[in-house]
Amino acid sequence: MTDPESERRTLSRGEWGAVILAVLVVAGAAWMWLRNPSGEQPPAAQPAADSSGQQPAAQESAPPAPVPDSQAKPQLEAISNDPAYRRWLAAADDIVRRWAIATDNLAEGVTPRKVLEPAAPKGPFRVFQRGGKTFMSAESCARYDEFARAVSSVDARGFAGVYKAMRPAVEFAYRALGYPNGSLDAATARGLRRIEGAPVIESDPELVPERGVYLFADPKLEGLGQVEKHLLRMGAKNTRSIQAKAREIREALAFPAEAASAK
Repeated sequence: MTDPESERRTLSRGEWGAVILAVLVVAGAAWMWLRNPSGEQPPAAQPAADSSGQQPAAQESAPPAPVPDSQAKPQLEAISNDPAYRRWLAAADDIVRRWAIATDNLAEGVTPRKVLEPAAPKGPFRVFQRGGKTFMSAESCARYDEFARAVSSVDARGFAGVYKAMRPAVEFAYRALGYPNGSLDAATARGLRRIEGAPVIESDPELVPERGVYLFADPKLEGLGQVEKHLLRMGAKNTRSIQAKAREIREALAFPAEAASAK
């Protein structure tokens, strides 16, 4: 049996390098979101009237120039010296679009499994029996140790700088997913809070078999979103490591821990 993981949107090809973007992209947008926490776009400047007193015809703003991988990769490579991180990044392509899809998935609580699949953790998902019950084994959690170390190695302030440079192109790609008026900043902020707020279980979670997969026996855990359940499968140590990095980025950017209350 395996653990169930599904995705909202998928790509034809995915590389494990994009998982770093999937986890950390949820923090980078805070840099710009702080300047406009409502998520609204600033009003467009009005064109000046000509000599006749009439406004010139409005022109559609051109899409941002595409950011090639050859430009994006060196910037992202500079924020970590971790060998695994750099190996995964080197294998990734179409970084801007992957970034946008990962942001959307995380904001909506959907694990971007297709993006991660080609470099999924080595070894099968394992369980053990105790007192007639089934539990997730420590071996299954350990499969994510390398990933958690790579995430922890990323420089938070450096990533914020990369986000600032790439934001126009990533937001254009994000809106192309079906959010013509969507805010990349707001989606990123939701994903960051989702990661940081995921529950951490110290004990081995009990599982129950169901149609060829394992589900969490506790209805509260099974009722969590896919992102939160994926973090549970990484184990308490790895989850805390990833959450600590999200928290570090949030604090470096003075980003609030909770969403602002509507007035």
